[in-house]
Amino acid sequence: MDFSQIIYEKSDRIATITLNRPRQLNAYTPTMGAEIRRAMRLADADDGVGAIVVTGAGRAYCAGADMSELESRVGTEGGEEDLSGDPREGGRPDFKTLFSYMMAMRKPIIGAYNGPCVGIGFTSSLYFDLRIAAESARIGLIFVQRGLSIEHGASWMLPRLVGLGKAIEMAVTGRLLPAREALEIGLVNHVVPDGELMAKAREIAGHIAHQCSPVGVAEAKRSIYEHLFTDLATATREDDELMRRMWKTEDFKEGVAAFRDKRPPRFTGK
Repeated sequence: MDFSQIIYEKSDRIATITLNRPRQLNAYTPTMGAEIRRAMRLADADDGVGAIVVTGAGRAYCAGADMSELESRVGTEGGEEDLSGDPREGGRPDFKTLFSYMMAMRKPIIGAYNGPCVGIGFTSSLYFDLRIAAESARIGLIFVQRGLSIEHGASWMLPRLVGLGKAIEMAVTGRLLPAREALEIGLVNHVVPDGELMAKAREIAGHIAHQCSPVGVAEAKRSIYEHLFTDLATATREDDELMRRMWKTEDFKEGVAAFRDKRPPRFTGK
């Protein structure tokens, strides 16, 4: 599959999506968004992929929306990108918005912030499952400094990651957080020296891809996101029903056998 604004690679059961407009600091365009969505769908449907890593080429992760795109929207009502080809048919509407389709994917998504992650680049990455930052990364919303507000469900996602107070502070100041501060408030899971970023991302992705059951990972991710929209009693009942079903899977049998035999598991996702 050919792409013009991203690079898609697969190695050792890890799919890597690299935003590839380095001269523009990987500024986001609708074309880039559509290509990311296509690459995500490709990886999610591939049994040879166990995890997905997203990063940027050059010295930035994403500097926000391409300014030419923003200038074209001055005085207009803007518009949405084409959402055709959503990776999940059916399912709840909450997982069918511009970026929330990632929450419905079976494969975990790991964001690797190799530099500034701003505006829509930041908003879209809120829908990743894990985020890792290089020491030099600066992360956050900047919309109020451009006469804008908040977009694409960040008003719902951000408080669930960092808490209400920090979310409001980030939204109304537009201040970019240093990587260490982002770690302290739970916005990112790890901060590493710049030169170690991709090694750390691949370490985590590789562990998931090689040591964890694909069906277990997919069901765990699905349960957590689905249960954001329900109550504790329902979540408990559905978790327990799921566990009983998974006792019958081949992956459960293999997980027990691998533990008993003191060897790496050979999961098949069945």
